[in-house]
Amino acid sequence: MGDEQKPTKAETLAAFCQMFRSVARPAVTIIFAAVIAQAVVQGIDIPEWFLALAIPIIGWWFTERTVQHIKNRGVKESLPSREKKED
Repeated sequence: MGDEQKPTKAETLAAFCQMFRSVARPAVTIIFAAVIAQAVVQGIDIPEWFLALAIPIIGWWFTERTVQHIKNRGVKESLPSREKKED
């Protein structure tokens, strides 16, 4: 029990950043999607600044996630199989 070490400041900061990302990303994505959906349904013009902010942020997050997934699993494992299964 006495062998346990306290986490370093860098480890604590990394854990905090990971937690913040895991909470903030879905929340911001849902807000952007809800505003865009409401504007489309009600026929409201979406300000250009909003789209200029929303599209790159959401695109960056999905791209980053895809690249991380490919890095972790490899390209061949990440792509769906094209082989036909025999019944």
